[in-house]
Amino acid sequence: MTDLVRYGAPVGSFIVAIVALYISVRLNRRQRQITRLEIARNLHGELISDSAIKDRHTLGTIHWQNRSISSKGGERGDVMCAYFAMLWRFERLHAGRKVLLEENGNAHDIALTILDNQIRTHVQEYVCTFHEIRAKLTESDKKDPVFDGAYVDSFGELCRSLAATSDEDSRKKLRFHTNNSETCLCACHKVNPRPPLPGQNTRAAVS
Repeated sequence: MTDLVRYGAPVGSFIVAIVALYISVRLNRRQRQITRLEIARNLHGELISDSAIKDRHTLGTIHWQNRSISSKGGERGDVMCAYFAMLWRFERLHAGRKVLLEENGNAHDIALTILDNQIRTHVQEYVCTFHEIRAKLTESDKKDPVFDGAYVDSFGELCRSLAATSDEDSRKKLRFHTNNSETCLCACHKVNPRPPLPGQNTRAAVS
């Protein structure tokens, strides 16, 4: 009996320690997953915040109507601000997504899968939006170049990274306007070009 107590106690303590370690590891993994899901939610939130909605409306009405940007009044400045604001949002999104990837050994977990599913349509849409808005900004005032190189490069990196885990149809959309082998199928190209809104030319005088 004495031997049983003497040898049994350490074994019992060892088992308790193993169980405690197992529970601790499970709790840590669970907390890590919760943290990563929260980060993914916040990153997606960059694209659907109130300020983002306003910027997207500014760019979207011009993009989808295939309308020119007035060089007079305040429209060009408003569009320029919205253009860069959206580029910066995607830049922050790309940086955060890279951290999630690298922290997980470049493997997709539930947080990254959910994030990618949430942002894929937004990114695909802005492949054409950025391309068309930049062209319209340039056309509206050729003396005032659009200096967006680093931010456009960051968006391109996001597209390529997202394409790596997308289906073929999504990969094709993410390649639009990036090379000469893909024809953009965005509906904006089927809309006849429109002139700037009449009110834009007199806006500065009115204000």
